[in-house]
Amino acid sequence: MSMEDRDERVREFELKWFDMVMEEYNSLRNEAGDSLKHQQSIINYGLTAIGVLIAFSANLWGKEHIVESIYVLFIPFMCNLIILIWNGEVRRMSRAGQYIKRIEEKVHRQFSSRIDINEQALEWETFLRKPKEEEAETQERSRLKRMLGWIEGLFSFLFQKDEERNNKIKSNYIAIIIMFGGLSVLSVLLAFGHNFSMYQKETSLKGPELLNSWAAAEYGWLILYGVLLLVDFLFFVYHYRYFQKVKK
Repeated sequence: MSMEDRDERVREFELKWFDMVMEEYNSLRNEAGDSLKHQQSIINYGLTAIGVLIAFSANLWGKEHIVESIYVLFIPFMCNLIILIWNGEVRRMSRAGQYIKRIEEKVHRQFSSRIDINEQALEWETFLRKPKEEEAETQERSRLKRMLGWIEGLFSFLFQKDEERNNKIKSNYIAIIIMFGGLSVLSVLLAFGHNFSMYQKETSLKGPELLNSWAAAEYGWLILYGVLLLVDFLFFVYHYRYFQKVKK
């Protein structure tokens, strides 16, 4: 085999290799895009379902005890289910992004070994995963950014391990977890309020006497709602910690 034939075969192999790599790259890019669309659909459909439950319970407020089961069971269940399904899509997108970054690095190594070039041909996922520049010392941060940073720092202080502090989740992730987690906790609290309003209609007591009588008469339900509230809060903490481990 002549040198020219060998070089031609090498070039042909390199072109086939690059086509295979780009086919995989495009496939993973499409998967990440589909995952992002699914995340948005999950949130939209979830909010719609929760809105229907809230509207239904509002029409029955103060009339039926079934409202409390909606607040302590159905709405929290929907909120946690939405976060779990949404979290699966986030993990799927994260895995695709991590592997795309490896492809970008692999292509860059192949190019740089053959031609004198330092700039990557593909670098979107690599760019996304570069450390953020510290702009706080050189530019004045907006009020919204300071608020989000304060919230993130607060939850990191409460729930993160020291070795996990460098793996921070994005602000939109935090907002979604707080939105559904807070709605779930608030729903259980509304069950307390509804139970109190139903009992208040049945008695003429007022003030501390009313509260003491309510606690004595409904202590079984109040204990159950308290346990469900604690469980709901622990789920909220779990979701936050789970997202902290997602590789960006």
